[in-house]
Amino acid sequence: MTRATSHPIKAFTIGFPQSKIDETDAARRIAVHLGCEHIVLPMQPMAAAEIFPAVQRSFDEPCAATAAVPIWYLSRLAAQHVKVVLCGEGADELFAGYKRQRKAQLMERWRPIIRAVRPMAWLFDRLPRSSSRNWNYRRQNALRMRDAAVLDSGFQRFFAGTQITSPALRARIYNPAFWQRQDGSDGFARLEAEYFADPELRALAPLQQFLLADLTVHMPGSLLNRLDRASMAHSLEARVPFLSHRFVDWSLTMPLDMKLRGKVGKYVLRKAAEPWLPPGSLDKRKLGFQLPFAEWFSGDFSDFARDSWHASGASQSGYLEAKEVEAIAREHRAGKANHGRILYAITMFSCWWQDQKGPLETGANAPLAAGTATQPQC
Repeated sequence: MTRATSHPIKAFTIGFPQSKIDETDAARRIAVHLGCEHIVLPMQPMAAAEIFPAVQRSFDEPCAATAAVPIWYLSRLAAQHVKVVLCGEGADELFAGYKRQRKAQLMERWRPIIRAVRPMAWLFDRLPRSSSRNWNYRRQNALRMRDAAVLDSGFQRFFAGTQITSPALRARIYNPAFWQRQDGSDGFARLEAEYFADPELRALAPLQQFLLADLTVHMPGSLLNRLDRASMAHSLEARVPFLSHRFVDWSLTMPLDMKLRGKVGKYVLRKAAEPWLPPGSLDKRKLGFQLPFAEWFSGDFSDFARDSWHASGASQSGYLEAKEVEAIAREHRAGKANHGRILYAITMFSCWWQDQKGPLETGANAPLAAGTATQPQC
């Protein structure tokens, strides 16, 4: 694009000052190298809190997509300069660029060992929490990886890898009747049967199953939904060139080792882009486009979440156990576990509930009745 036009191409970046997920410097380096006009918008925690209700109103249902807020914020910035933007959605799904896909490949190798030593593997449950926030987060991740490793297919590992909470946490915070309807003890198997019932799909390699689920479930259900809603809230058209049907069809013919080679995802795409980028640009770890939930919900940002939860009436909606929600908020602030993503989901649900409760409350049972058409996906 920069070679095909006489004026600089605008490149937009959202930054998270003093956060581990801030990629402003790396983006600036690439923009300068390519000759782009680089426009950066720093995002502060309280600014996000102020626009949570506005972001939620851009969707027709409770939405806890991790990138919904930054995409909405960045779209508002871009719309002040242009009417159409190009976005990179689809590359990770087509070329195995997610960490969760690499983890799924690793779990498939570990599965026989973990099943063979199953009683010892369950000793992880007895690992104590400590005063170290990092240790507690690592313990939490180890438990989720162990549970996902023993699942029966790549499809089930996809659902485990894309849900923002573990089954154990949902069983804890969901109303028991809601948990039984929504999840239950065989939740992953039920989801696989619902979305991937064709027996021929069992013949696919586990990684192929995972990639197929990413492309056919996660892409339309989450990524494209959040991009379209957040961008069009500002009358900005977001185009996704990686999802040209010809390009998708071609990518599906490619051998898996050209997508995921060892620990390197998007291998062929990296090789294609490497000559265009500054040296060392591809050495950085992928961080993803999301909010720094762990840090924000450990500080003053948690006050906004707590106020929304109570003031909206969501704490009395009947879906979640109010005492357990309060408990996980305390655990997060104390560093005993990382509950940032579910606290974000509950906050967005609270914003949605605030908008719904006025016109829909008509009786004692109205909150549950009103919510059955659109159930929050925590």
